[in-house]
Amino acid sequence: MRIENEMLSRFNKTEELDLTKTEMTLSQELDFFFDNVMDTVVDYFKEEVTVK
Repeated sequence: MRIENEMLSRFNKTEELDLTKTEMTLSQELDFFFDNVMDTVVDYFKEEVTVK
């Protein structure tokens, strides 16, 4: 659940910055989404490793 919340917060934050861009191709949208997912997953595991 924590990963999902982090992903949503990142996606929403960056999406707000991109509101000026009205046209995005599907490819760009997917790249953006998966970049955010990977960043979130990497951060999550970095945090888990430092905690244990």
